Parts: sequence; C-alpha cells; structure tokens
Amino acid sequence: MPPPRIQRATSSQLNSFHSRTYFTCRHLSTSSSTRRPSLGPESPSFIHVPKPPQENEPYRPHIKGVLPVPRKIFPRSGKDKTSPEYISAATRDPQPRKPTSRPPLHDPQALHHIDFKSKLAADRRRNLRESLHELADRKQKIDARYLARSTAKQDKRAALLSAPTPADEQHTSPSILSTSLPSSRRGGLPDPDREARIAAKAANHARHTAFKVSERRNALHTLYMNARSFIVTEAALTEAVEKAFDPNNDQFTSDERRGLSIWNRGYPETVKEMLGAANQNGKGGDFRAVQKMSGYSNITDERMGKLGEALTGGKM
Repeated sequence: MPPPRIQRATSSQLNSFHSRTYFTCRHLSTSSSTRRPSLGPESPSFIHVPKPPQENEPYRPHIKGVLPVPRKIFPRSGKDKTSPEYISAATRDPQPRKPTSRPPLHDPQALHHIDFKSKLAADRRRNLRESLHELADRKQKIDARYLARSTAKQDKRAALLSAPTPADEQHTSPSILSTSLPSSRRGGLPDPDREARIAAKAANHARHTAFKVSERRNALHTLYMNARSFIVTEAALTEAVEKAFDPNNDQFTSDERRGLSIWNRGYPETVKEMLGAANQNGKGGDFRAVQKMSGYSNITDERMGKLGEALTGGKM
C-alpha cells in the first residue's frame, strides 16, 4: 500500500494559522504593548494605540465657482404678487387669433405641434400661479419662525440680565462694599430732583414746539405775500424779460452818461460808506448836505415797516 500523499499548505492557510496563534498568544501576554508580526517596525501601526470613540469630521469637497445672490421674490416695497390683479396680468390667457387670408393648416403634424405648444404654455401659467402662492406661504412661515426665534433669544437675554445673582455666587464671591457695586445692582443713582427736571424739560419742549409752529406760520404768510410778484405765467415772464432787457430803459443811466449796465452808476456802496451814512460822519468826516438833511428817515421807515408787521402779525 503506497504511503499517504502529503499536501502542501497554501499561503491563506498559513496566514490564518499565524493569526490564530497570534491572538492566542496575545491573550496570554503580560507586556504593556503588543506588536503585529505582519507589520514592520517602520509602520505607524506597529504598536497598537487605541483610538477614542470620536467621529471624524465629514469631508466636504470644495465646489468651484460662485453662486449668484438669490433675488428677493417678495420685496417689501413692491406689488403684492399674490393678488388676483398681479396673477391675472402675469398669466394672461392667449388672445384669439385674428382672421387672416392664409389658408388654414391641414397638416396633422403641424396641428399636433401647435396643440403641444399650447399645452406647454397652459402648464407654465398654472405652475406660475401655484408657485407664487406656495412661495408666499413658505416666506410667511420662515419669517414667523425667524421672528419667534429672535423673540425667544431677546426674552432669554432680558431674563438673564434682570435675574438676581445666584446663591452660589453670593456665598463664594469676595466681600464688596455696597458703594462699589454698579448702579444697576444698587437700584440706580439717587435723583431727588428728577420730577422737577422732567417738568422743566417738558416745558422747554412745549415752548420750542410753539416757537417752531409760529416760525412756520410766519414763513407761510411771507411766502403768500411774496407770491404776488412770482412769475407763474408765460405772459409775466415775457414782460419781465422785456423790462430787464429794454434798450430804452433808463434805470442804468447816470447824470454823466447813458448806459446799459449797472456799472455805469459806479461801484456799489461799501459797508464803510453805509455805516458812515448811518452814523452821519461820511467817508472822511464830511457829510453830504442832502444826506444830512434827510436824517434818519430811511432807518425810521424800516423801523415803522417792522413795527407794522409785528402789529399785523405777518409780512407787509
């Protein structure tokens, strides 16, 4: 009888044998670190280091390009896009075709194409109507959610600011004088004259408001009185232009010569000359006889005009 044939072990069988032997020896080993025979010392995993049960950060690939800023479908200052008028204007039904001299189409393919285009247009109109209502509802829900979240945050912040100091902080905090505490924790600064100051400020505000109303009324009355000389018609404009550019006008004529410019009368009167006329001392101390005889008539006329305006309560 021939001897039994010995089969050679494959590489996978050898690896499984070594792994079973490794795990068996691992449980019996008393060393602090273990090593894997399948990895060399140059491998980072040669010494097993346990990893904490923490999830890795999800990988978010970088997307090239920039998305445009979405347009506001329902702006604050705009038309109500959910109103029947706007929807009817945006999704108008097709108008009936005008009668033409061309013969009607009898090609079934062309008629089918025209019907297909009409159905697409009707679908677009229906989708636009429905989308406007759905987008408006979604915007209202989002705004309500944002408002509720913001209100909750504000209420929480106000509650934290107005909350008293916790007991643990009071027992563990160092001793602080009451005068060193902030005014918000001491109930505010003492203000015994607060009521009188507020009453005085209210009186000043009322007086200032009354003064503004009076000034506005006087300005309106002055505008009404000056409106008599306003140029509001074409005939009045023509008359003013003819009067200003009339070649026979003698308003720029002096005693020496006749001219068409205001400079023919000499230079305008300076401030020093006007003050000299008011003080009756002239340029160099000499005063003209005519001006001296006139006295304060011009100033008196101006004062009388202001006095009349004060008595009548408006511009004269």
